[in-house]
Amino acid sequence: MKTLTYNIWNHDSNFERRMAMLAECIAAEDVDLLALQEVRSEYLVHELMDKCGFKYVFWKKYHDCEEGLAVLTNCEILSTWTNWDESIDVHNSGSVCLEIECGGKRLSVSNVHLDYRCALNREIEIIKLTDYIRTLNTDYNLLMGDFNTDPQSSIYGFLSGRQSLHGKSARWIDLGESYSKRQGLSLGVTIDYFNNPRWKNETILDIPGRFDWVLLENPYPNPYPALLDYKLVGKNIKNGITPSDHYGVLCQMGFDNILL
Repeated sequence: MKTLTYNIWNHDSNFERRMAMLAECIAAEDVDLLALQEVRSEYLVHELMDKCGFKYVFWKKYHDCEEGLAVLTNCEILSTWTNWDESIDVHNSGSVCLEIECGGKRLSVSNVHLDYRCALNREIEIIKLTDYIRTLNTDYNLLMGDFNTDPQSSIYGFLSGRQSLHGKSARWIDLGESYSKRQGLSLGVTIDYFNNPRWKNETILDIPGRFDWVLLENPYPNPYPALLDYKLVGKNIKNGITPSDHYGVLCQMGFDNILL
């Protein structure tokens, strides 16, 4: 299973050209499960669905604007949840959680775009999401998206089991960190203020960082899937642009001996 999370930058700058590059990038990677942030319309989601060959799609716009979150998959969608279903008090953060059927096993797939301004807002909403995930009867749980913070943050410490948060604890595995340590590779950054052409003509003092992650909740007592690949996509510059101001994060897992 190839999973890809991508903040696709809802901005008019070269939008049509960037979305064409995005579709080419996704199709070239033969992705099975795609989580998108900053999605401006349902039309765009279905256009990507058609161009990239996905069978199922979930998209929902936020309560206060036309932008939303999307998940595209080749697995049947069994249920959906968003953090704005019942309340608009979402602390400038969006979260969706889907249950999918894949090879006879039930997985949850969560896609987040957390607040860029306030650590407390991110903490409140990641607790809300992980509390919801605990109510599900699933075999495996995936969490991905734009967390708008780096691995030195409180929510990363919480998710990775290195600290508690608001009286709660968690046990998630950062697939990028796991793969890079095993392979002796650099993780790279997903917001690249130095090399991404989106920032070329701007004065930026912020530090490049890895703000986009793919996480797997520790599946014990179920077996671990094989972790076959991790890489950043959308880095190639074509005619002076890349698909987004973020790079996408792709992970490939092998469930061949598990999802039967």
